[in-house]
Amino acid sequence: MTFLDDLDRGLLDLIFPRDCAVTQEPMDEGSRLHLSDAGLALLPRIFDPRCFTCGHPFDGWLEGERTCPHCLDLNPAFHRAICAFRAQGPVRTIIHRIKYEKSPYLANDLVAAAIQDIAFRRHLAGSHLVPVPLHRSRHQDRGYNQAERIACALAQNIPGCQWSPALLKKYATASQTRLGREERRRNVAEAFEINPANSIQPDVRYVVIDDVLTTGSTLHACAKTLRDAGALWVDAAALAHG
Repeated sequence: MTFLDDLDRGLLDLIFPRDCAVTQEPMDEGSRLHLSDAGLALLPRIFDPRCFTCGHPFDGWLEGERTCPHCLDLNPAFHRAICAFRAQGPVRTIIHRIKYEKSPYLANDLVAAAIQDIAFRRHLAGSHLVPVPLHRSRHQDRGYNQAERIACALAQNIPGCQWSPALLKKYATASQTRLGREERRRNVAEAFEINPANSIQPDVRYVVIDDVLTTGSTLHACAKTLRDAGALWVDAAALAHG
């Protein structure tokens, strides 16, 4: 999404007033452009307790050791991941629109809603945000990288953050959507490499950013690439889990 695309969106707003992306009702006044207060209240948030490794929500408080079904065989290269929402209902719809319906501008409001989560915001503060890269063919087809859009919006709103295009995707892979857990891991296992324009600094904390964390395979592969290049402290985050 370019500056001209955003400008076109602004001109359209003058002609066709915006409706909330969730309620489909006219937007109220406020800083968010596509998500009303009523729509915000309908987003399925993740609250503590959540898995310390992948951010998967636990329903109810647990005593003793927590065993997360998503982490039993994950052994991720990232230390900890956190997500703000469950990838359900209106959140899933918004993310689908961002990725497949040429609506990357919706990421700005979803990010603004996500950083209301204190734990999510604290997890990212002071870090270098590394978006999961798209292969150049997919990027050309889509016109933008939604993870990059999310990382940029997060960096603009969280103190001490900056985003870094530290990773490249070496080759196109099959969509993860219809693959099982093991197939997802194999699909992206060696798909990423360090961007030669960016040097990895061992004393910097990197957080790999994606739109959705499902099995963690993509975030794991990205984190492993960073660690193999010398990064000592790598975490992960996504807007939604599921």
